[in-house]
Amino acid sequence: MMRTALAVAAAMLAGDASALPADRLATLIGDRIAGTPVDCIDRLDIDKVHIVDGGIVYEMKTGGVSYLNRPSSGANFIHDGVSLRLDFAEPRLCRDEPVGVVNENSRATIARARLGNFVPYRRPVVP
Repeated sequence: MMRTALAVAAAMLAGDASALPADRLATLIGDRIAGTPVDCIDRLDIDKVHIVDGGIVYEMKTGGVSYLNRPSSGANFIHDGVSLRLDFAEPRLCRDEPVGVVNENSRATIARARLGNFVPYRRPVVP
């Protein structure tokens, strides 16, 4: 069961990520407010993954939270037309984890990146 869930999460990160231009990052984050960065997020809680120039936005299934990750290395290879391939099938996605940057047309790994901190963006609390 755990292996199947991790395979689904890995497939989502590798092939189902939608690419967004950098100017759409603000639209994607919307009115959310940045919080304190965290080292890890739970892979099974990831609903959608969006590639933005130099970064990755993870929309979570619960809580209306999105996390922005700016890789600590290899960010210049992350842009429209690529997807990510995870090297490990751990239940959490963490800072410093290596990922392959894959050309969506050829499916060839074109670079390596190392994830940075995950910055949570939450909707403001309305009284």
